[in-house]
Amino acid sequence: MGTTSTAARETACVFGTQCQLTGVLTEPSGDRQDQLCVLFLTSGLLHHIGPNRLYVELARSLARQGVAGLRFDLSGAGDSEPGMLGGEPRQRSLRELAEAMDYLHSHHGLQRFVLFGMGSGADDALASARQDPRVVGAILVDGPCYRAGRFRLYRALSYTLPRLLSGHQLRKRGTSLLRALLPWKQVAAGDATDTDAARFISAEDAPIPGQAGNDHHHGPTKEETAEILQGLCAAETDLLFVYTGSERDNYAYEGQLRDMFPALKEASGVTERYLKEADHTFTLKEDREKLVRWVGEWVRQAAFTRRSLERAAD
Repeated sequence: MGTTSTAARETACVFGTQCQLTGVLTEPSGDRQDQLCVLFLTSGLLHHIGPNRLYVELARSLARQGVAGLRFDLSGAGDSEPGMLGGEPRQRSLRELAEAMDYLHSHHGLQRFVLFGMGSGADDALASARQDPRVVGAILVDGPCYRAGRFRLYRALSYTLPRLLSGHQLRKRGTSLLRALLPWKQVAAGDATDTDAARFISAEDAPIPGQAGNDHHHGPTKEETAEILQGLCAAETDLLFVYTGSERDNYAYEGQLRDMFPALKEASGVTERYLKEADHTFTLKEDREKLVRWVGEWVRQAAFTRRSLERAAD
Protein backbone atom coordinates (compact mmCIF):
# COMPACT_ATOMS: atom_id res chain seq x y z
CA MET A 1 0.00 0.00 0.00
CA GLY A 2 2.21 2.81 -1.20
CA THR A 3 2.25 5.80 -3.48
CA THR A 4 5.27 7.15 -5.29
CA SER A 5 6.09 10.73 -6.26
CA THR A 6 9.21 12.47 -7.44
CA ALA A 7 9.83 13.75 -3.89
CA ALA A 8 8.95 10.85 -1.61
CA ARG A 9 7.57 7.36 -1.32
CA GLU A 10 4.81 6.91 1.26
CA THR A 11 3.89 3.49 2.60
CA ALA A 12 1.24 2.49 5.11
CA CYS A 13 2.59 0.15 7.79
CA VAL A 14 1.36 -1.94 10.71
CA PHE A 15 3.68 -2.92 13.54
CA GLY A 16 4.02 -3.44 17.28
CA THR A 17 4.09 -6.55 19.44
CA GLN A 18 0.33 -6.89 18.97
CA CYS A 19 0.28 -5.45 15.44
CA GLN A 20 -1.91 -2.70 16.84
CA LEU A 21 0.05 0.33 15.68
CA THR A 22 -0.43 1.92 12.28
CA GLY A 23 1.40 4.71 10.53
CA VAL A 24 2.78 6.12 7.29
CA LEU A 25 6.47 5.88 6.44
CA THR A 26 7.70 8.68 4.17
CA GLU A 27 10.98 7.84 2.45
CA PRO A 28 13.09 9.82 -0.01
CA SER A 29 12.70 8.63 -3.58
CA GLY A 30 16.39 9.34 -4.20
CA ASP A 31 19.45 9.41 -1.96
CA ARG A 32 18.75 8.91 1.74
CA GLN A 33 20.62 10.32 4.71
CA ASP A 34 22.10 7.16 6.18
CA GLN A 35 20.04 5.43 8.86
CA LEU A 36 18.26 8.60 10.09
CA CYS A 37 14.50 8.83 10.61
CA VAL A 38 12.21 11.39 12.26
CA LEU A 39 9.36 9.96 14.35
CA PHE A 40 6.30 12.17 14.75
CA LEU A 41 4.66 11.55 18.12
CA THR A 42 0.92 11.86 18.58
CA SER A 43 -0.28 14.00 21.48
CA GLY A 44 -3.53 13.11 23.23
CA LEU A 45 -5.94 11.92 20.53
CA LEU A 46 -4.11 13.79 17.77
CA HIS A 47 -4.21 11.92 14.45
CA HIS A 48 -0.94 11.04 12.69
CA ILE A 49 -1.43 13.76 10.08
CA GLY A 50 -0.75 16.29 12.84
CA PRO A 51 -2.60 19.55 13.51
CA ASN A 52 -3.68 21.10 10.20
CA ARG A 53 -1.66 18.40 8.37
CA LEU A 54 1.56 19.74 9.87
CA TYR A 55 3.17 16.28 10.17
CA VAL A 56 2.42 15.51 6.53
CA GLU A 57 4.07 18.74 5.39
CA LEU A 58 7.09 18.17 7.63
CA ALA A 59 7.60 14.54 6.63
CA ARG A 60 7.43 15.31 2.89
CA SER A 61 9.75 18.31 3.24
CA LEU A 62 12.33 16.23 5.14
CA ALA A 63 12.08 13.49 2.52
CA ARG A 64 13.19 16.03 -0.06
CA GLN A 65 16.31 16.46 2.10
CA GLY A 66 16.93 12.72 2.14
CA VAL A 67 15.51 12.07 5.62
CA ALA A 68 12.85 9.44 6.28
CA GLY A 69 9.91 10.10 8.59
CA LEU A 70 7.32 7.94 10.35
CA ARG A 71 3.94 9.40 11.27
CA PHE A 72 2.11 6.94 13.47
CA ASP A 73 -0.70 6.72 16.00
CA LEU A 74 -0.18 5.46 19.51
CA SER A 75 -2.57 2.70 20.57
CA GLY A 76 -6.14 3.91 20.96
CA ALA A 77 -5.55 7.05 18.86
CA GLY A 78 -6.25 7.67 15.19
CA ASP A 79 -6.06 4.48 13.13
CA SER A 80 -4.26 2.37 15.76
CA GLU A 81 -6.12 -0.25 17.72
CA PRO A 82 -6.38 -0.03 21.51
CA GLY A 83 -3.57 -1.99 23.12
CA MET A 84 -4.30 -5.02 25.26
CA LEU A 85 -1.49 -4.21 27.67
CA GLY A 86 -2.19 -1.90 30.60
CA GLY A 87 0.11 0.40 32.46
CA GLU A 88 0.61 4.09 33.03
CA PRO A 89 0.01 6.13 29.82
CA ARG A 90 3.53 7.55 29.55
CA GLN A 91 5.16 4.15 30.03
CA ARG A 92 2.83 2.68 27.41
CA SER A 93 3.78 5.50 25.02
CA LEU A 94 7.49 4.85 25.61
CA ARG A 95 7.03 1.14 25.00
CA GLU A 96 5.25 1.81 21.72
CA LEU A 97 7.89 4.32 20.65
CA ALA A 98 10.51 1.64 21.21
CA GLU A 99 8.41 -0.78 19.13
CA ALA A 100 8.31 1.78 16.30
CA MET A 101 12.10 2.08 16.37
CA ASP A 102 12.46 -1.71 16.46
CA TYR A 103 10.23 -1.98 13.37
CA LEU A 104 12.13 0.70 11.46
CA HIS A 105 15.43 -0.97 12.27
CA SER A 106 14.41 -4.50 11.37
CA HIS A 107 12.41 -3.67 8.22
CA HIS A 108 14.11 -0.57 6.85
CA GLY A 109 17.61 -0.54 8.32
CA LEU A 110 17.08 2.74 10.19
CA GLN A 111 19.10 3.00 13.40
CA ARG A 112 19.19 6.69 14.43
CA PHE A 113 16.05 8.58 15.35
CA VAL A 114 14.90 12.14 15.92
CA LEU A 115 11.65 12.54 17.87
CA PHE A 116 9.18 15.32 17.07
CA GLY A 117 6.69 16.06 19.86
CA MET A 118 4.21 18.82 20.67
CA GLY A 119 2.96 19.56 24.20
CA SER A 120 2.62 16.25 26.01
CA GLY A 121 4.29 14.63 22.99
CA ALA A 122 7.38 16.70 23.82
CA ASP A 123 7.37 15.18 27.32
CA ASP A 124 7.21 11.70 25.77
CA ALA A 125 10.07 12.59 23.44
CA LEU A 126 12.30 13.69 26.31
CA ALA A 127 11.48 10.60 28.36
CA SER A 128 12.22 8.32 25.40
CA ALA A 129 15.47 10.12 24.59
CA ARG A 130 16.55 9.70 28.19
CA GLN A 131 16.28 5.91 28.11
CA ASP A 132 16.91 4.97 24.47
CA PRO A 133 20.38 5.69 23.00
CA ARG A 134 18.99 5.29 19.47
CA VAL A 135 17.41 8.74 19.88
CA VAL A 136 20.05 11.16 18.60
CA GLY A 137 17.88 14.27 18.57
CA ALA A 138 14.51 15.76 19.51
CA ILE A 139 12.30 18.58 18.25
CA LEU A 140 10.11 19.89 21.05
CA VAL A 141 7.25 22.26 20.21
CA ASP A 142 5.70 24.04 23.20
CA GLY A 143 7.54 21.63 25.47
CA PRO A 144 8.47 22.18 29.13
CA CYS A 145 8.14 25.86 29.92
CA TYR A 146 8.49 27.86 33.13
CA ARG A 147 8.51 31.55 33.98
CA ALA A 148 12.09 32.66 34.42
CA GLY A 149 14.60 35.40 33.69
CA ARG A 150 13.09 38.47 32.02
CA PHE A 151 9.67 36.88 31.47
CA ARG A 152 7.70 39.54 33.36
CA LEU A 153 9.42 42.42 31.55
CA TYR A 154 8.87 40.94 28.08
CA ARG A 155 5.33 39.90 28.95
CA ALA A 156 4.53 43.43 30.10
CA LEU A 157 6.04 45.04 26.99
CA SER A 158 4.56 42.64 24.44
CA TYR A 159 1.16 41.81 25.95
CA THR A 160 0.10 43.77 29.02
CA LEU A 161 1.15 47.27 27.87
CA PRO A 162 -0.45 47.04 24.40
CA ARG A 163 -3.72 45.92 25.99
CA LEU A 164 -3.62 48.79 28.47
CA LEU A 165 -3.06 51.25 25.63
CA SER A 166 -5.81 49.86 23.40
CA GLY A 167 -8.71 52.11 22.44
CA HIS A 168 -11.14 50.15 24.59
CA GLN A 169 -8.99 50.45 27.68
CA LEU A 170 -8.34 54.15 27.08
CA ARG A 171 -12.09 54.77 26.86
CA LYS A 172 -12.65 52.90 30.11
CA ARG A 173 -9.96 54.89 31.87
CA GLY A 174 -11.51 58.09 30.49
CA THR A 175 -14.82 57.03 32.03
CA SER A 176 -13.07 56.48 35.35
CA LEU A 177 -11.56 59.96 35.17
CA LEU A 178 -14.97 61.49 34.43
CA ARG A 179 -16.46 59.58 37.35
CA ALA A 180 -13.83 61.10 39.61
CA LEU A 181 -14.41 64.68 38.34
CA LEU A 182 -18.19 64.71 37.89
CA PRO A 183 -21.13 63.67 40.05
CA TRP A 184 -21.72 59.98 39.56
CA LYS A 185 -25.22 60.48 38.12
CA GLN A 186 -23.75 62.33 35.13
CA VAL A 187 -21.81 59.24 34.08
CA ALA A 188 -23.71 56.65 32.06
CA ALA A 189 -25.01 53.82 34.17
CA GLY A 190 -23.22 50.54 33.78
CA ASP A 191 -19.73 52.01 33.20
CA ALA A 192 -17.71 50.29 35.87
CA THR A 193 -14.72 51.91 37.52
CA ASP A 194 -11.62 50.86 35.62
CA THR A 195 -9.50 48.44 37.56
CA ASP A 196 -8.17 46.56 34.53
CA ALA A 197 -4.67 48.01 34.78
CA ALA A 198 -4.27 46.70 38.29
CA ARG A 199 -5.75 43.35 37.30
CA PHE A 200 -3.44 42.98 34.30
CA ILE A 201 -0.35 43.83 36.28
CA SER A 202 -1.23 41.63 39.24
CA ALA A 203 -2.01 38.78 36.85
CA GLU A 204 1.69 38.57 36.03
CA ASP A 205 2.28 37.24 39.54
CA ALA A 206 -0.87 35.15 39.81
CA PRO A 207 -0.38 31.41 40.40
CA ILE A 208 -1.04 29.16 37.42
CA PRO A 209 -3.30 26.12 37.82
CA GLY A 210 -1.63 22.74 37.59
CA GLN A 211 2.12 22.34 37.60
CA ALA A 212 3.97 25.39 38.85
CA GLY A 213 4.82 27.72 36.00
CA ASN A 214 2.96 25.74 33.36
CA ASP A 215 -0.80 25.40 33.05
CA HIS A 216 -1.08 22.52 30.57
CA HIS A 217 1.95 20.36 31.28
CA HIS A 218 1.53 17.45 33.61
CA GLY A 219 4.87 15.82 32.91
CA PRO A 220 8.09 15.89 34.92
CA THR A 221 8.75 18.68 37.39
CA LYS A 222 11.11 21.50 36.48
CA GLU A 223 13.87 19.82 38.50
CA GLU A 224 13.33 16.47 36.78
CA THR A 225 13.28 18.14 33.36
CA ALA A 226 16.53 19.97 34.16
CA GLU A 227 18.16 16.66 35.08
CA ILE A 228 16.98 15.01 31.84
CA LEU A 229 18.18 17.91 29.69
CA GLN A 230 21.54 18.08 31.41
CA GLY A 231 22.10 14.37 30.78
CA LEU A 232 21.06 14.61 27.13
CA CYS A 233 23.33 17.58 26.54
CA ALA A 234 26.24 15.80 28.21
CA ALA A 235 25.63 12.95 25.74
CA GLU A 236 25.67 15.48 22.87
CA THR A 237 22.05 14.91 21.91
CA ASP A 238 20.85 17.59 19.49
CA LEU A 239 17.73 19.43 20.69
CA LEU A 240 15.49 21.98 18.96
CA PHE A 241 13.00 23.85 21.14
CA VAL A 242 10.24 25.82 19.41
CA TYR A 243 7.76 27.93 21.37
CA THR A 244 4.61 29.58 20.01
CA GLY A 245 2.48 32.51 21.08
CA SER A 246 0.12 30.06 22.78
CA GLU A 247 2.71 29.80 25.57
CA ARG A 248 2.47 33.52 26.41
CA ASP A 249 1.44 32.81 30.02
CA ASN A 250 4.81 31.17 30.59
CA TYR A 251 7.12 32.15 27.72
CA ALA A 252 7.80 35.64 26.37
CA TYR A 253 11.18 35.85 24.59
CA GLU A 254 13.71 33.81 22.67
CA GLY A 255 16.46 32.98 25.15
CA GLN A 256 14.14 32.24 28.06
CA LEU A 257 14.95 28.52 27.77
CA ARG A 258 18.47 29.03 29.07
CA ASP A 259 17.12 31.21 31.87
CA MET A 260 14.79 28.34 32.80
CA PHE A 261 17.66 25.86 32.71
CA PRO A 262 21.01 27.64 33.29
CA ALA A 263 22.93 24.39 32.71
CA LEU A 264 22.03 24.70 29.00
CA LYS A 265 23.83 28.03 28.53
CA GLU A 266 27.02 26.35 27.32
CA ALA A 267 25.27 23.53 25.43
CA SER A 268 26.15 23.90 21.75
CA GLY A 269 23.64 21.26 20.64
CA VAL A 270 20.60 23.17 21.92
CA THR A 271 18.69 25.47 19.55
CA GLU A 272 15.79 27.67 20.63
CA ARG A 273 13.28 29.43 18.35
CA TYR A 274 10.23 31.56 19.12
CA LEU A 275 7.30 31.88 16.71
CA LYS A 276 5.28 34.48 18.59
CA GLU A 277 2.64 34.89 15.89
CA ALA A 278 1.76 31.17 15.73
CA ASP A 279 -0.80 29.29 17.78
CA HIS A 280 -0.15 25.83 19.20
CA THR A 281 -1.82 24.03 16.27
CA PHE A 282 -0.21 26.19 13.54
CA THR A 283 -3.50 27.17 11.98
CA LEU A 284 -2.00 29.61 9.48
CA LYS A 285 -0.15 28.31 6.43
CA GLU A 286 2.67 30.85 6.78
CA ASP A 287 3.36 29.68 10.34
CA ARG A 288 3.53 26.04 9.23
CA GLU A 289 5.85 26.99 6.38
CA LYS A 290 8.16 28.82 8.77
CA LEU A 291 8.29 25.84 11.14
CA VAL A 292 8.96 23.46 8.23
CA ARG A 293 11.82 25.68 7.11
CA TRP A 294 13.30 25.91 10.62
CA VAL A 295 13.14 22.15 11.11
CA GLY A 296 14.77 21.53 7.73
CA GLU A 297 17.61 23.95 8.50
CA TRP A 298 18.16 22.40 11.92
CA VAL A 299 18.26 18.84 10.52
CA ARG A 300 20.84 19.90 7.92
CA GLN A 301 23.07 21.53 10.55
CA ALA A 302 22.76 19.09 13.48
CA ALA A 303 25.56 16.58 14.03
CA PHE A 304 23.43 13.70 15.41
CA THR A 305 26.48 12.09 17.02
CA ARG A 306 25.02 11.26 20.39
CA ARG A 307 27.10 9.31 22.87
CA SER A 308 25.58 6.96 25.42
CA LEU A 309 24.49 8.54 28.69
CA GLU A 310 26.75 6.13 30.55
CA ARG A 311 29.83 7.30 28.61
CA ALA A 312 28.78 10.93 29.06
CA ALA A 313 28.68 10.43 32.84
CA ASP A 314 32.24 9.01 32.96
